Amino acid sequence: MRVNASTKASSSRQGALSGPSAGGQNAPPSNVDPAPVTLRSFQAVWCGHRFVREVVLIYPVYAVMMTENVSEFAFATLLAFWSASVLFAEIPSGTLADRVSRVRLIGLSGVIKGLGFLTWFLLPSYGGYLLGFVLWGVGSTLRSGTEEALLHDTLHKLGVPERFEQIHGRGAAAGSLGTIVAFLGGGYLAEHSGFELPLVLSALGPWIAAAVAWLGLNDVPRTGPPPQEHEAYFDTLRAGVREAVGRPLVFRVVLMTASIACIWGLMDEFMPVFLTEKGGVTLFDIGIVYAASSGANVVAVALAHRIPARTPRRVAAVFGVAAVFLALSVPTSGYVAAAILVISFGINGAASVLLTGQLQRAIKGHARATVTSVAGTGAELTGISLALAGGGAAELADWHTTTTFFAALALLLAAVFVMRGIGATPDDERAPG
Repeated sequence: MRVNASTKASSSRQGALSGPSAGGQNAPPSNVDPAPVTLRSFQAVWCGHRFVREVVLIYPVYAVMMTENVSEFAFATLLAFWSASVLFAEIPSGTLADRVSRVRLIGLSGVIKGLGFLTWFLLPSYGGYLLGFVLWGVGSTLRSGTEEALLHDTLHKLGVPERFEQIHGRGAAAGSLGTIVAFLGGGYLAEHSGFELPLVLSALGPWIAAAVAWLGLNDVPRTGPPPQEHEAYFDTLRAGVREAVGRPLVFRVVLMTASIACIWGLMDEFMPVFLTEKGGVTLFDIGIVYAASSGANVVAVALAHRIPARTPRRVAAVFGVAAVFLALSVPTSGYVAAAILVISFGINGAASVLLTGQLQRAIKGHARATVTSVAGTGAELTGISLALAGGGAAELADWHTTTTFFAALALLLAAVFVMRGIGATPDDERAPG
C-alpha cells in the first residue's frame, strides 16, 4: 500500500527530459534528446534492454563445455583472466562514462559482449576462450557503473530519485527473465544439438540490446556539482577515487561490494560443475536449475525495495541469510542442493539491489560512474583471488570443497559487517568506529 501511494504521488512529478536543470547540474557531452520522456516509457525501454541483453543461450553450459577441453584449474584461470580484464578497464571506463555519452557506451558494451561469444565458437580452445572472456569483460566494464549512473540521473530529472531501488530492481528482474529464457533454451539446445548452435545464437541478444539502447535511451543532464570547465580525464578520475576512499560512508559500501557481494558471482560460474560432480544432473537439468534461480532472483530483486534495510549493517544481514543457505547446500546433493542454491541466489539478488541503492545515495560528487567503478574494481580483485583459490581447491580435491570454502567465507564476512555496525544511516558521514 505504501508503494502504491508513493507511485501515485510521484506520477505528478514526471517531467520532460529537456533543458538544463537547476542546482548546478551539468549537461552530458552528447546532445540531450529534447523530446518529453515519462517514467513509464523510460522504464519500458530500460527493462526491455536489460531483458534482451541477457538472452545468451550458452550461459547455463559454458562451464561444462570448457571443462571438457581444459582442466579445473585452467578453467579457474580463465575466470581470473576474465576478472583481470574487467579490473584493468573498470575505472577508466567509469571515468569515461562521466565524460562522454553513457547511452553510446551502453550500446557499445553489447556489441563487444556479443563478439566474445562468437569468438568461442570460432576458436574452441584455451586461447579462444581467453579472448572471448576478455571481450566479455571489456564489454561489461563499459556498462558497469554507466547504467546505474544513467538510471540515477534520469530518475533525478524525472523528479523521482527515491524510486532508484524500485526501477533498478525491475531492470534486474527483466534481466533475470532474459536469463531464464537463455537457461531453458540453452540447456535444451546443448542437450540435443551440442554447444555450437547456442554459441552462435548467443551473440544476437547483446547485439539487439545495443540497438535498443541506442534507439530508445537518452542521455540526461548529470547530477552533482559540475566538473570544472575543460576538466581533464585524470581530474575526473581523481575526483571519483577520492570520493570512493575519502568519504567514510561511501568507502564502507565500496568495501562491502568488493568483498561479500562478489562471492555469489563466482559461485554462479562454478554451480554447473558443482552439481554435475554430485551426479544425476543433465545439461538440460542445469538449465532448469539456472532458470529457477533466475526466477527466484526476479521475485527478490523486484521486491527488494520493500525490505527495511536502509543501512549497510542491515544489508549485510541480508547477505548473511543468503550465506546460510549457501552453506546448507554443501552437505546435500541433487535437486535438494539445487533448490537450496536457488534460494541463496535469490536472497543475494535482493541484497545486491539494496547495496547498489546505498552506494548511489551516498555519492555526492559528479564522478558517479567512476566511484561505482572503483567498487567494481575491488570486486574484481577479490574475484581473481577467489577464482584461483576455488579452482585450486577443485583441482586438489573437488568442487564440493570449493563450495564449502565460499560458504564459510560469506558467513564470516557477513558476521563481521553486521557486528562492527558498518554505517548507521545513508546520510551518516561519521568516521568508522
